[in-house]
Amino acid sequence: MADSAADRRYPWLEEQLANGATVVTGSRRLARDLVDVWSERQTAAGKLAWETPSIHYWPDWLSRFLTNADDPSLVPQQLNALSVSILWEKSLAGRVPDGVLNVGGVVRQSSLAWQRLCQWSVPVNALAASASTDDERLFAAAAKEYTDRLHEDGWTDPGGIPAAVLELLRNDPTLVPRQVALAGFDRLSPAAVGILQVLEEQGCRVTEVPAAEHSQHIRIASFADESAELRAAGRWAQQVLASYPSARIAIVVPRLENAADRTARLVREGLVPGWQYGGAPHRAAANVSFGRRLVDYPSIAVALLLLRWVTRGLPGAEIGILLRSDLTGSVEKGGRARLELALRSHPDREWTPAEFCGVMTGLDDTHDAFAFVEMADSLVAHAAASEEKRLPPIEWVKRVDALLELAGWPGSGPQDSKAFQLVNRWRELLNEFAQIEVVAENLSWPEAVARISSLAAETVWQPEVGRGAVQVLGPLEAFGMEFDHVWLCGMDATQWPAPSRPLPFVSRALQRERDMPDATPADTLGFAHRLLKRLTGSAPACVLSWSEMCEDAEQTASTLLDGIDSSSDTNLDDIADPGWAAATFVDQVSTVVIENDQAPPVGADENVRGGAYTIQRQYKEPFSAFVFGRLGIRTPDPYVTGLSPSVRGNIIHNALHNLLVERPDQAAMAGWSSDERMRRIGSAIDAALERQGRHADAVLQRIIGLERRRLYKLLANFLDSECMRPQFTVTEVEKSVEYRRVGLALDFQIDRIDQLPDGRLLVVDYKTGATKSFLAQDGSLKDMQLVAYVDALQSDVAGMTFINVDPRGIILRGAGEGWRKKEDPDWHETLGDWIEVLHEVVAGLAAGDASIDIRQHASDGRSLNILSRLQEQKRVS
Repeated sequence: MADSAADRRYPWLEEQLANGATVVTGSRRLARDLVDVWSERQTAAGKLAWETPSIHYWPDWLSRFLTNADDPSLVPQQLNALSVSILWEKSLAGRVPDGVLNVGGVVRQSSLAWQRLCQWSVPVNALAASASTDDERLFAAAAKEYTDRLHEDGWTDPGGIPAAVLELLRNDPTLVPRQVALAGFDRLSPAAVGILQVLEEQGCRVTEVPAAEHSQHIRIASFADESAELRAAGRWAQQVLASYPSARIAIVVPRLENAADRTARLVREGLVPGWQYGGAPHRAAANVSFGRRLVDYPSIAVALLLLRWVTRGLPGAEIGILLRSDLTGSVEKGGRARLELALRSHPDREWTPAEFCGVMTGLDDTHDAFAFVEMADSLVAHAAASEEKRLPPIEWVKRVDALLELAGWPGSGPQDSKAFQLVNRWRELLNEFAQIEVVAENLSWPEAVARISSLAAETVWQPEVGRGAVQVLGPLEAFGMEFDHVWLCGMDATQWPAPSRPLPFVSRALQRERDMPDATPADTLGFAHRLLKRLTGSAPACVLSWSEMCEDAEQTASTLLDGIDSSSDTNLDDIADPGWAAATFVDQVSTVVIENDQAPPVGADENVRGGAYTIQRQYKEPFSAFVFGRLGIRTPDPYVTGLSPSVRGNIIHNALHNLLVERPDQAAMAGWSSDERMRRIGSAIDAALERQGRHADAVLQRIIGLERRRLYKLLANFLDSECMRPQFTVTEVEKSVEYRRVGLALDFQIDRIDQLPDGRLLVVDYKTGATKSFLAQDGSLKDMQLVAYVDALQSDVAGMTFINVDPRGIILRGAGEGWRKKEDPDWHETLGDWIEVLHEVVAGLAAGDASIDIRQHASDGRSLNILSRLQEQKRVS
């Protein structure tokens, strides 16, 4: 079967090209496939070179006539899609009601409707004559203004190209080809018929190649849902290829443009199980015909972010994308990662380049961090140079190129074929933008960027890659193509026939009068019948399938299947759903072996991070201590607008430090007058908020004002609580202590140390947020932090306590004496037991104990699951 695949398909092709015919197709995909088949035949014939065949997609063929005209004065100037949109915007301006939110959608619908009207040769005055609703009258008036502008300035849009070609052919017979063969057309529009009639009048022979009628073996199958259906189609293709490696296989999927990526993943699931781990060749096995919007490609999204950042602020999350991206500057990103961590520590806002530079300049002196800040500073200069200027589009294109080059876009690394093609498509897009000069006045920078962004959002693009083992196509793309095997998905009643889509803004009566597509239900049904016949006849073997459920809705088979003469073969084993590839590993779980790798002991020069909190992690879940304390992994703070809980906690800690930095005793605190107390509280708060206020915008300044009032009350309550405790003197605030044991060195910072009248010490740690206690309800030790502090001090400690500082109340949770008016005769014995536990924990950390606590809840270990494989550990334990 496979050896003669190219010869069997399109049997008319060689004769038509040998006779000098120009082959014109109804789809670009068919034109590309015909060129591929012709090239394969030349290669099979032993040829090393051959003349490029004259095979063209209909719109491209028409444009060639205008391009090749000997006298350019006979050809109107062609407007590109963006210019057409701008012209429609102007024509609709003042007519669209103010309540319409999506004006861009109205512009797109108007442009598409006008192109269809041109194809069906509907004059603009017929719109007004048939209009019966406000929308129809609005569109008719806008279309009249639009066409008047085209005629006045000698322009034509895509819809007007057939009329321009018709006029050109009448005036210049030398452009007429000798023979034209039409392939892949369902029905020709009146405009197309007019062109073909003129060609015939000029001596051209016009023929329509016969539709393929290969189908000899049709099977029909149903599946539980769409996922099962697409997986089964992939598995079927895999089995066909196993027998016929060179077979041309197509999987046809309705509405492919709405879910191209998802469809590709599901087809690959059956075609190449485990494709996620196989790299590019496995992903390319299924070639999906529908591309993505340019703006959805990361490199284009990054370019647009840079352009937008010039004149308006970006939120931290978007600046983080620029900092992490390989598409801006150096591949080295250590310094830039630290810049992002610093950015996350600030209240989020719309950061302008100037504000970003003000906060980040001098923060990190590595080359990549310095270069990024320097790039952001250049955007400030660019914004100043562009402010209030209105320039022609071509001038803005030059500045866009210069700005992106300055930013290092699209990166310094080598580009593969897809990346190279994408950059070229971006440059083509900029050229398209430059061409709007004929219809647009001079633009400001924000207007230019908005136009470029809009064009990128509306432009669908796909890189040119190999054909792939299996082609995944939409029904209209597959129309006219021929294959060895074809599978038609989605044959349920909701998709076959497809919903009718008559033109918006145009009266139904006019559409019926002109016999336009989807003007009547009968027209829609008739097209569905013709389309299905062509698709089932496109290959000798065909499978038709539908899914019984779509989400929670039951589905039925399309009534179009009733007229299909399907095979009596009831063996459907080769088209069964293979299920998810990953599910096959579930049955093998008993064979999974998870090695209990022992981390190496802490080295003599190793820097263990996290202080006492690393000891606490080791106490509760040693693996997290290894990850955060020894590997140095950090969980980035989320971007939070305003003051995040962690920032508020730091502010409270700083305010408490500032309030007690002079180390007063309790009597001195109680003796402060009301004015003195408020002055001290105010000074402590002002110093604590200084960093946040340094670069605050107007909104953040208001938030800081509210936070200041909250802190006044909080610190006043704190002082009241302190004055009710047993007598003490503050001796240390934020004391740094080095803790050394069994070769392990950790740096602690103790919030506060009080001295009691008998000379003993009380260790204090502030907590904010929910009330915290280091003892469980049964009295057992829950938190190791304060015990570690006591052991590090090597002093006579009477007690230790958490002071929970919260607007709802100041709550102390401690052990021993000095934090409450109660003695604890068992304190030293209890403390000794706790320190023994501490020493065991520290010894485990130093020895490399990184065991995983499989008893913890999945939510507690979620952030480390990818490293700990917690769920796998639970399954095999």
